Amino acid sequence: MGVRPDAVLVAREHWKVKSEKVKGMKISVIIPTYNEESTICDTLQDLCSHHQPDEIIVVDGGSTDKTVSLASKWANVISSAKGRARQMNEGTRIATGDVFLFLHADTRLPKNGLEQIKEVVSQGASAGRFRMKFDNRQWLLRFYETYTRFHFFSYGDQGFFVTRKLFEKLYGFSETVSFEDIDFYQRLRWLTSPVIIQDPVVTSARRFTQNGCVRQKLINIFLVALCYSGFNILGLKGKLYPEIR
Repeated sequence: MGVRPDAVLVAREHWKVKSEKVKGMKISVIIPTYNEESTICDTLQDLCSHHQPDEIIVVDGGSTDKTVSLASKWANVISSAKGRARQMNEGTRIATGDVFLFLHADTRLPKNGLEQIKEVVSQGASAGRFRMKFDNRQWLLRFYETYTRFHFFSYGDQGFFVTRKLFEKLYGFSETVSFEDIDFYQRLRWLTSPVIIQDPVVTSARRFTQNGCVRQKLINIFLVALCYSGFNILGLKGKLYPEIR
């Protein structure tokens, strides 16, 4: 039995509309920074050389090193009060994209990462993230990476992306919670079914290598458990989860 001509026409029209939707989609990459001179150049150079995003916005939280001057060579740099949630929210206020991609300063996209985002959004997704792997191939870190296939283990260093419409509906990141990424992903899942792209982003393992893989993992589990239990751990987080540069 041959394929009906009208079915072929419908299929062609579908792919034409999809192709136009992908082609016209604009992604704004938003990167919060604070004293990231050791990582920001590599991250931005990789973005510009291998992905060529429509827009890169670096939101600096008052760095005292060379972060701003280094980032200015590659991106639109704006200033904000310190705080990752606040910085990312500030970035969205000037972003012009249809989709927001939030990257950490030490995180790199996989090959065709932006194209994969456009593809899943064109298919109807409103949000999602990537799986993750560390830049250190220690066996224990490789084991930790396996968790990122599950939605429960969704954190900001996995490259969250969300449509502008859904982000505005969520009123952005909460600036008053301990872990803005966990809170955001929880609220997001009430409204949509986020997609996990299987190709991983590559994130620095510097926190684990400096503090010890087991010790850091136990700290993470302890803090996240308190967070999920509803405790306000802003003060405790500052002591057990200091900034690593």
